[in-house]
Amino acid sequence: MAVTPDLGKFIPVRTEDLVDVLCEEQTLSAEDREKFRRVAELVEATYHYDFHSTLKEARGAYHIFNPDADTLKICPPGESMDARFDSMVRALEEILVAANYREFPIAELNELMTKAAPKGLNVRVNLENYEKILIYRRGTKQVPKPKEPLSWWKSLRKKDAPVEPEMEEMIQRLLILIKLKSQEDMEQFYDTFIKTAAETENERERRMTREAVLGKKEKEKEKETAAKKSNGAPKVPTIFLKVFKNVPASTLQTLFPDVTIQMTLIDKGKIALPIIAGFLSVVNRVIPALLVVGTLIAAIVAGRNIDWAHFKEQLFPILAAFSIVGTIAFKVFTKYKLTKEKHQAKLMKTLYFHNLDNNAGVFDFLVHEAEEEECKEALLAYYFLLTGKDSEGKAYSQDELDDRIEQWMKEKFGVTLDFEVDDALRKLEDKKLLVKEGDRYLVPSIDDTLVKLDELWDTIFTYSNEAEGNA
Repeated sequence: MAVTPDLGKFIPVRTEDLVDVLCEEQTLSAEDREKFRRVAELVEATYHYDFHSTLKEARGAYHIFNPDADTLKICPPGESMDARFDSMVRALEEILVAANYREFPIAELNELMTKAAPKGLNVRVNLENYEKILIYRRGTKQVPKPKEPLSWWKSLRKKDAPVEPEMEEMIQRLLILIKLKSQEDMEQFYDTFIKTAAETENERERRMTREAVLGKKEKEKEKETAAKKSNGAPKVPTIFLKVFKNVPASTLQTLFPDVTIQMTLIDKGKIALPIIAGFLSVVNRVIPALLVVGTLIAAIVAGRNIDWAHFKEQLFPILAAFSIVGTIAFKVFTKYKLTKEKHQAKLMKTLYFHNLDNNAGVFDFLVHEAEEEECKEALLAYYFLLTGKDSEGKAYSQDELDDRIEQWMKEKFGVTLDFEVDDALRKLEDKKLLVKEGDRYLVPSIDDTLVKLDELWDTIFTYSNEAEGNA
């Protein structure tokens, strides 16, 4: 079942491909189409320069917090860690907004994780263990949930009529920023992440259930131990940055090394009662056999006569009980081992294909995406204002331009998006490429646009002009 993804404001086409398709519209002459390509090149160049300073600021501010840095972490005199962190976050958020990411509130994240968790569990990120968490997302779609492997006896049953697969939400791009409280926390972060990431689905479900039933006593003990190790040492903040692609809702909790799972008393009872019943059933079968064996051993040790005829009558039930237990144990162990191996292979594949970038590399990745989005929005607005008119032959209003671009994207690429028309018009205005007449918008001719963009580029580097003025 095909489901249209929710792209938000993201334009899922490369700038080069977008320019090619616009030029294929044949609304411009062959000469003007080539000039439009020059316009696109100059727009890309100006945005690349604009974001260069933002990238430099963000990476410079992040360096001292970077766990992967192999150069000295030097903080300028008089500059606090908090000020440096705030500077980094401002630059990061500027890039994310330009790349059409939106903030993913913790409450919304917790709701989505709880919805995808085993029934009866409430899952939330344990915020008190971190100094700061920022999460951003872009694009979602509905995908079928992975099917659980059938038991061998179920696979032998006659297949029922096919049913619609259960769907779940998949986040196409997900960015996570985690600021730890101290250097000691970094080691614990890695240990916990590795431990939880290596779990099978069954192991994860059992752990989550166990934590929900028993509470957070073990976690509190770990915190006390870590606090004793620190010995009052000053905090050295560490910040992790990660970008993932195509993250299903059912795996979101694996991206956070420390989550809290809560369960109601009713849900605890629903889990505890079957466990108790199963335990009593096993005890009822195995203990009588153990008592017979124990009686036999005690008689041999005490040197008493043994009624072998009576023992032989009970020998078969004893062997049957132990063989059943042994067979079940062997099957469980074998299945566990195979599942573990399969999961490890799946985990490595997931980490290889779904993790897009980490830490300092995140800024380069996001800046490229931001440049692309800014260019595409500006070029779409410029092209349709240059070539398009409404039904009365007038220039487009803001709403008409918005509708026209969204309609064209649907016709050409089959995608539905919310074009950020107000931001696109602002971009053209900043570059002196927009004239407003009432509620209508106009742009200069392609020749005039090239002149204005060339002038804009010339003003970026002004040393020669300054030198001539001082001569």
